[in-house]
Amino acid sequence: MRIVTDLPYKVRVVDHQWIALKDGTRLAARLWLPEGAEKAPVPAILEYIPYRKRDMTAGRDWANHGYLAGHGYASIRLDVRGTGDSEGLFGEQFSMRYAEDAAEAIQWIASQPWCNGSVAMFGLSWGAGISLQTAALQPPALKTIVCAAGVDDRYATKFVGGAMLTTNPANIPAWILYAVRPPDPAIVGERWRELWLERLNGCTFTGESWLTHQGRDEFWQIASVRDRIDRISCPVFAISGWADPGFATAMLRVLATAKAPKRGLIGPWSHRYPHVGLPGPAIGYLQEVLRWLDHWLKSKKTGVMEGPAIRLWLAEAAPADPRPTVQTGRWVGLAAWPDAAVTTQELVLNPARLEATAGQEVPLTIAWRGAVGAAGGEWMPIFTTGANPEMANDQRGDDAASLCFNSEPLAGRLELMGAPVLDLDVSTDQPCAQIVARLCDVAPNGMSRRITFGALNLMHRDGVDNPAPLEPGKRYRVRLPLYETGYAVPAGHRLRIALSNSYWPMIWPAPTAARVTVITGASKLSLPVLSDRGLATTVDMEPQTAPSVAMTVRRSMRYERRDGFDEADRRTHEVEEDFGATHYGDVDIEADEVSIKRTRMLPADPATAEVEVDTRWQLSRGSWRVGGTARTRVKGHGGAFTVETRLEAREGDKQIFARDTTMRVPRKAV
Repeated sequence: MRIVTDLPYKVRVVDHQWIALKDGTRLAARLWLPEGAEKAPVPAILEYIPYRKRDMTAGRDWANHGYLAGHGYASIRLDVRGTGDSEGLFGEQFSMRYAEDAAEAIQWIASQPWCNGSVAMFGLSWGAGISLQTAALQPPALKTIVCAAGVDDRYATKFVGGAMLTTNPANIPAWILYAVRPPDPAIVGERWRELWLERLNGCTFTGESWLTHQGRDEFWQIASVRDRIDRISCPVFAISGWADPGFATAMLRVLATAKAPKRGLIGPWSHRYPHVGLPGPAIGYLQEVLRWLDHWLKSKKTGVMEGPAIRLWLAEAAPADPRPTVQTGRWVGLAAWPDAAVTTQELVLNPARLEATAGQEVPLTIAWRGAVGAAGGEWMPIFTTGANPEMANDQRGDDAASLCFNSEPLAGRLELMGAPVLDLDVSTDQPCAQIVARLCDVAPNGMSRRITFGALNLMHRDGVDNPAPLEPGKRYRVRLPLYETGYAVPAGHRLRIALSNSYWPMIWPAPTAARVTVITGASKLSLPVLSDRGLATTVDMEPQTAPSVAMTVRRSMRYERRDGFDEADRRTHEVEEDFGATHYGDVDIEADEVSIKRTRMLPADPATAEVEVDTRWQLSRGSWRVGGTARTRVKGHGGAFTVETRLEAREGDKQIFARDTTMRVPRKAV
């Protein structure tokens, strides 16, 4: 990473600025303004997220916003209502209220003397998703959006093919803590304690709604832009990475359906900005953003709309590695998504084989094995504390407990680009069951590397918006799409489809140990094959950024993963993520946070599955010291999810708030 100090513009930082909304709520912003903008107004860029601008994201904020402002943009970092120093309450994670607030903030920004009336939005993850939602409202001043690892369908961040991700209940404490940490007394004055107690007492435990809405019903549809993507009229730059499969698939879906001018960039990365991308290679992401903004906001000839509409990383085969730092590969340019350069190759699932022609129909049963998934890694690798073991490992152990279908060694190189799809004929002995499919690259030495994967809750066989119980013994034709991928399988390697009816601890299991039967000879795999090398393309490979804020590490970050069995013979998986203790010199705040996630399940009994998360935090400045904990435990037996949550807060050494909540949510479609 090159830290650039000789930027074209000197930058003035406004540490705090209120933006008043129509309902009287004030949102807290930090501004980076190019010198002279008040006399010669410039375009503005808004990043709008619930992650506390004065501590949690301050390091990256100063680097990113300082860089953009140094190139002639007014850059604004805004806390969502009820988070950081902004007033109000942070309620449901995906409420349209936040997009409406953003539209109001954009109107305010466009009216300021340092802004020429043109505004862009950019962000990562939640920030990218809210950019899409806001763009669908069509605020007049919003001229373009840049979305890194955004999502168009909120349901898909909690469920994959109707199968519930364990990140769903595991994320409850994190979103509670975004809502209940106090504003900074240096900003809001003596009201800080009153506002803090208001947040604590008004906190909504969002997990209840996430668990209650088990199909893609109106709750999810209102909060998602997928069904109204045609309302986005401003240009869209969509970015993600293959190591973040749910979000890469979402960004490709946006590129396939949006009618507005658009460009795409899919690299090898996990859930991170690409200039700090892991696995690498990281790229000059901020330079790419500037080329986009200069074209749409400054009418400069940057060439950004010339050449391929989408650039995608094609990864080369390598040994499975749960903590990769760099991938080998090349960039592929395509004229559109989907593109005619990607064709379909079909293989039939015959007993133990992937073949070009179908054999006789043979029923093969997938027995319940709760141990499958041990090598699956995280659904959303993020590498917050460094290159930790968050990605899929060697799949041979999981393959041995799965129903596998292998190709012959490939006669030539096979380049995959897109989403493999399984069309399966199946039956089951229970009204609720799931299938997980992994496409693997099997090297001549036997190592199995997961290329991509997907899951289907068979109750959602007719779509996630139309779940219904299965009739035991009845034969169904189902379609199981895997996540999008870009991967080159070398000659001499084999392809493997591995099927299981569990994938713990990534996916919450069905309520009973269902047996799923697959009819071979009638089931097939469709592969997206890159039929030519695509268009010539380049990506700036030198990551750049501006200097960050002065930070002193009091305790280093640490990540520890522990697997084993407890005294009750339950298989356990524990991840302790210590985000460290950091002092932010510009505001004299020290922030400290540690989170521990535990999963437990008897391998033979899916009803024993449970997830427990314990998160603690502390903020301090001189004699001011506040902190708290959020603990959640979720079980899924007895036909319902039971959610036990405890929220605590303290000022100094004194506990000022505690609440215990127990919820019971019926299992209707999972």
